[in-house]
Amino acid sequence: MTTNRTRSSIKNSATALLGQAVTIILNFVVRTIFIKTLGVAYLGINGLFTNILSVLSFAEIGFGTAIIYAMYAPLAGKDEIRVSKLMNYYAKVYETIGTFIFISGLVLIPFLHFFINDLSELPKELPPLWVVYLLYLFNTSISYFFNYKRSLIIASQNGHIDSLNQLYFNVIKGVLQIIALFVFHNFLIFLIIQILCTFFGNYLISKKADKLFPYLALHKEEKIDKIDKDALRRNVFAMSFSKLGSVIITGVDDLLIAKFVGIIAMGIYSNYLLLTNTIRIVFMQMLLPITASVGNYIAEKSDDECHNFFKKLFFINAYFAICCFITLSTLVNPFIYLIWGKDYVFSALITFFITFNFYLDRMRATSQIFIDAKGLFWPIKWKSLFEAVVNLSFSFYFLLVLKWGIESVIIATIISNLTTNIWWEPYVVFKYGFKKKVSSYYVSVIKYTAILAISYVITVYMQSFFSTHFEGFVVKAIISLIIPNIVIFLFYNSTIEFKYSISLIKNIINKKL
Repeated sequence: MTTNRTRSSIKNSATALLGQAVTIILNFVVRTIFIKTLGVAYLGINGLFTNILSVLSFAEIGFGTAIIYAMYAPLAGKDEIRVSKLMNYYAKVYETIGTFIFISGLVLIPFLHFFINDLSELPKELPPLWVVYLLYLFNTSISYFFNYKRSLIIASQNGHIDSLNQLYFNVIKGVLQIIALFVFHNFLIFLIIQILCTFFGNYLISKKADKLFPYLALHKEEKIDKIDKDALRRNVFAMSFSKLGSVIITGVDDLLIAKFVGIIAMGIYSNYLLLTNTIRIVFMQMLLPITASVGNYIAEKSDDECHNFFKKLFFINAYFAICCFITLSTLVNPFIYLIWGKDYVFSALITFFITFNFYLDRMRATSQIFIDAKGLFWPIKWKSLFEAVVNLSFSFYFLLVLKWGIESVIIATIISNLTTNIWWEPYVVFKYGFKKKVSSYYVSVIKYTAILAISYVITVYMQSFFSTHFEGFVVKAIISLIIPNIVIFLFYNSTIEFKYSISLIKNIINKKL
């Protein structure tokens, strides 16, 4: 069982990583051509409408995560009827959500101009706002009518199938959008291509799920049991608070930028989000398949064994978070300068805030995995409500009272992370998941952050001797990769977590799964 779990995790993670590598390259190519052919204002519009719809997507209220957790046990026990019941219920819920989002989105059309600070920033050749917005709305809504079957594929530890599906259609979408930008210079055609690829990608993954799980078609009339429905409702209710916090942090924050700072600033900020979200997606893609394995592991192991596994996974998590922070914080401005030009570069201080917030966010990943895998949605329910209140309060204070710019929402997010997420989530995992005190975790976080500080100071000092030209950028990149690895090795090479990570790498290289 352990061998199968490890093999599935590595296979799924490797496939996800390959897919993301290709997607990352395509995204940067498309973004560069987009900026050159359409301009930064269009990036701001893209960010604005994407975030309006992310707020509407609150209707999903965490149902996808709850259903994946609910399917672990019946999939492990090969209970086909129970899996079918859950999927039938899932389908009805997601069809309702998709319809709700579309109708709610239509209601917002008369109020679109309210979200824009300065209408003069809009390009003169831009089609009517409602037409552009409607295309974004279509793209978001249609995914709910097929996309739910992805959850079954992921929960069954077949995440590599989902990753390949996304890879194929990301490549098709990217290539077609590049051609459209060069040939037509047309934003509407660009969006129509996105809609078609979203539809066909979701449709084909749905058909693949039907082939993998043919018994679904045999039990279409099966109704979910009251026990499962009550458990789902309880978890979804608890997760709705988490979803609310996520929507406010990611969606409402960006809407505040568009409203109080401007569309141009929103467009520039979206470039930084592309870079940080690219790394974040790689994190999620690598860890998402492992989540299914963690759920399987938890079902078989004791709390002590789960705690030991948590520490090993957290070390890997922290290692990547530190390395990514060092790389992003020291290279993102030179990279944007080289690729898109000096007009798209924020100050070093704002860049530091953006990347430090990324670090805090990624340090939460292991706790979030165990919360999902253990189904600890109820104990964590109030956390996101407090997070949202803190974030909005500081955002409005910085924007309206202190009259700060884009740094307002970034600093507010950092404060909300420090005052809620960074301590609350692990507290729930340790108290309700492991039945242990969480103090050792907090000590680990302090140690890892000290390692980050040491690595950052050394890296910045060594990079200061080199120019911002391409050759200097390459040297700086090498420095940013080497320094944190050396520092982490010096402090952690004798620990169990480090040795576990090395053995895992050796297993991957030698294919001893």
